[in-house]
Amino acid sequence: MLLNLVYGVLEAISKAIYTTVATIWSIEQAMINMMMSTFLFVLGIACHPVMVIPMLLGGYYIIRNFCFRRAMNPKKDNALDNDGGLIKRNIPLSPRLPSYRSFGNLSSLSNDVPNDNCQ
Repeated sequence: MLLNLVYGVLEAISKAIYTTVATIWSIEQAMINMMMSTFLFVLGIACHPVMVIPMLLGGYYIIRNFCFRRAMNPKKDNALDNDGGLIKRNIPLSPRLPSYRSFGNLSSLSNDVPNDNCQ
């Protein structure tokens, strides 16, 4: 009697573990199949012969704009004024933050320490 009870409990635990693992495995397989089919669907749309020409044109446009912007950057060393003399241009290459000393007054246009005239 006791052996049958122990056997029944062990069998129930074993079936519960097997069912849990099988369910997790089935969910994992379904997710993998869904991801693969979605990827292949998107790849099929992107690589469709009708879409190859617009993608090539878009890539050409992006590369042309990138090269065009690099060619248009002014060179500070070659900047000449009308008389043939060098002029100094202060063209920042990227937006600059104010110095750490002037963070208190962000509406100030200069990067210097504001004058405190407390008299």
